Amino acid sequence: MQAIEIKNLSFNYGNIKVFDNLNLSISKGSFVTIYGKNGSGKSVLAKIISGKYKSKSLIFGKGLTKKDIYFISDDLDYDGYVMNILINSLKGLDKKEISDRVLEVSKEFKFDKVLNRNFDDICLKDKKLVGLGLALLKEPKILVLDNYFEGIDKKTRIYILRKLKKLSITIINFTNDFNDMMVSDEIFIIGEGHVLLKGGKRKVLENEEFFEKYDLGLPFIINLSNKLRFYDLIDKEYFDEKKLVDDLWK
Repeated sequence: MQAIEIKNLSFNYGNIKVFDNLNLSISKGSFVTIYGKNGSGKSVLAKIISGKYKSKSLIFGKGLTKKDIYFISDDLDYDGYVMNILINSLKGLDKKEISDRVLEVSKEFKFDKVLNRNFDDICLKDKKLVGLGLALLKEPKILVLDNYFEGIDKKTRIYILRKLKKLSITIINFTNDFNDMMVSDEIFIIGEGHVLLKGGKRKVLENEEFFEKYDLGLPFIINLSNKLRFYDLIDKEYFDEKKLVDDLWK
């Protein structure tokens, strides 16, 4: 079942043509990465999918509407203490239930230590974790992340990606970092106004000719796998660093 579909999208931003007959379809409950270089239109597409830019090309799946989407960008701006920001986002629940949910989410995504601090006084990483926590408390059916992981260290990024992967919601991550792709069910690479390549993680990341043609860098683990295979140290491609290290030590 499809969560969102984009059909024949053409879009101009002022005098600049951003998309020319772009098509993509996102399955319900999947974790999707949409990659593009700077200037490829990622943020524009994120805003179209989240309903911030209106477009007749956007089609929602059965039972889904714009209200089911929560959009997070790299521009987070909230006022007040973190705990109050989170509590005020929840309505229709008793105080204990609200408090329990806030504590649960904050501990799971490791920002519980800043609950009693002013949002303006916490670091960028914690601001982003609070923004994600706020989104998850809203229980969206579709979560759109636009350049969300920029400025977050590798360890925290991997932790969050794996946590998000376990959620039973549709997640669309717009990024210009290939390393974000490693948990994806499906990848779309956009550029030149349309989708250049799409498919499952293995299908996309094994297409070395495509990456060379468009001068795109592969994720670290894929590059490492390719080099180790060249020297006959391994006989397959790895998508998980821990699994690669464990197998090399056997």
